[in-house]
Amino acid sequence: MGFYFETTPDDNQYYYFCIYIANIISLSPNYSKFMLNLSMSDRIYLDYNATTPIDPKIEEIISPLYSISFGNAASSTHHYGQDAKKLVERARLQVASGLGCELDEIIFTSGATESINMAIKGIVSARPNNKNHIITTKTEHKAVLDSCEFVRSSGVDIDYLPVDKSGYVSMIDLQDAIRSDTMLVIILHGNNEIGTVQPIMDIGQICLENNIPMLVDAAQTFGKLPINVKDSGIAMLAGSSHKIYGPKGSGFLYKRGDIHIDPLIHGGGHEMGLRSGTHNVAGIVGLAVAYRLMLTDQEKEKKKLDNHVQDFINELQKSKLKYYINGPKEERLPGNLNICLKGIDADWLTSMIPNIAVARGSACTSETIQPSHVLRAIGLSDEDANSSIRISFGRFTTKQEIKKASNILIEKSKMYLTKKESLAI
Repeated sequence: MGFYFETTPDDNQYYYFCIYIANIISLSPNYSKFMLNLSMSDRIYLDYNATTPIDPKIEEIISPLYSISFGNAASSTHHYGQDAKKLVERARLQVASGLGCELDEIIFTSGATESINMAIKGIVSARPNNKNHIITTKTEHKAVLDSCEFVRSSGVDIDYLPVDKSGYVSMIDLQDAIRSDTMLVIILHGNNEIGTVQPIMDIGQICLENNIPMLVDAAQTFGKLPINVKDSGIAMLAGSSHKIYGPKGSGFLYKRGDIHIDPLIHGGGHEMGLRSGTHNVAGIVGLAVAYRLMLTDQEKEKKKLDNHVQDFINELQKSKLKYYINGPKEERLPGNLNICLKGIDADWLTSMIPNIAVARGSACTSETIQPSHVLRAIGLSDEDANSSIRISFGRFTTKQEIKKASNILIEKSKMYLTKKESLAI
């Protein structure tokens, strides 16, 4: 089957064209990568809260698992399967050790979204008749909000707690919302849009005192911030590999041993009977290695990312543009910055900087046209929400990229303000 350009080749077509040509004429993989890098040389990636590139160290480790050590971890009658099983269990040990839990409390999944669905729908399905109430917040990820709406359609009561202008939930509001039939409290640890890090130790203590399980969405904080599930009173916790420089399609659910949930997926009884399906061995190993690397340099990497945020803010301050930061000013999610550029249409701005990857909101909701539900929840007007962008820095961000990206963003913002009256937008 041939490859063709419909009209003028864009960057995506050029990407696939390079790969196609490399395959056709049997060029070396290194040359293929060289061609690809040429096509992307002007691009700057500042959307690390959406996903991260795989770390080359991790890629090197897991690559043989697709072609050499490729066995099915459930095939116990031969060495291929036995070796795969050992890799899965070693990965389970690494994740459990980092979180401070037991081996059989880690369930491998395809990512945090599946883990959240499993936890919410599973606990609702297994609930006793006298439990029919869930508490969460208005600023949760769509994986939580949509799952809650799903179980609400079957008669479960859901309370969505408000947050303050920095995105924090009130402990008083949480305490007041608890009922005798409350079966679950769900909290997003680190907000993917505005960087708010909720005090899960305080929330966990309230949940423990009232004997209510707490589910923590840690997709943005797993590996980036210290988490010990036993010390924090966490009953369930969801995490993903691709947020910490591991492969996509791999994640986990921590489920405390005394918490009962029904399985979401049936067909083989894998993962303690809670998540059937052939193990993604390479993905699971990649998750564990990525987590180990994050723990090794956790404080160092946090400091580096905080410096990146401050460097970008410094450039904005010098520009004299009117802006403010959405979310807390301090103690944010590492590398996260959400800014409102007053009077500037963020849709227009992002369309004018196609080679700089920034976000309007969550990657899971950015295709929708309405303002971010998170920005609305912290009190922004639709106008200010539509003037806001999220910039997120990561392990491979350089100071040169920050300087270049900030200068381009500032230049285009000033262009918009100068021509605002004449632009047809």
